[in-house]
Amino acid sequence: MKSAIVLAAALALGSTQTPNQSFAGTWTAEHAGQIFVRLELEGVGAALGGRMSLGDVEVDKTGQLKTVKAPKREATPIFDVVERAGKLTFARKDGQETDRFEMKLIDASTAELALVITESMRKDLASEGISDFKPFRLKKLARN
Repeated sequence: MKSAIVLAAALALGSTQTPNQSFAGTWTAEHAGQIFVRLELEGVGAALGGRMSLGDVEVDKTGQLKTVKAPKREATPIFDVVERAGKLTFARKDGQETDRFEMKLIDASTAELALVITESMRKDLASEGISDFKPFRLKKLARN
C-alpha cells in the first residue's frame, strides 16, 4: 500500500509539469561567433509566450548558413504559440509579413528552429538556385 501511495505521488508531481516547460527559457543561435537569433520563451499560465529577434542570414545553394548579421532591432512578440507532438510552432510579424517557425527539441539544451517555407518562399528560393533552407541550431542559455 505504501509503495502505491509513493507511486501515485510521483505521478502527480510529474503531471504538474507541462511539456511547454521544456521549451521555456532563452535560446540563441550563433554562426561564426555571431548571435543572430534570440528566442525568449516564458510560461504564461499553462501556455507559452515570448519574443524573438532575428538577424539577416545568407545561405548557400544547399541551404547551409554562409553569413549572418546580428539583429538590427529589438525583439518582437511571438503569437499563435502551439505545442503539439513535441514541436512548438509560433509566428512573428516582420514588417507587413508574418513569419512562421517550428521548434523541435533535440535535448534539454539544444533545439532546431525551422522557418516554415511557404509556396511563394519556395519559388523565391528556387529562383535564386537555393534548393533547401536548413534549420538553425539553438542552444538554451543557462539560468543565472
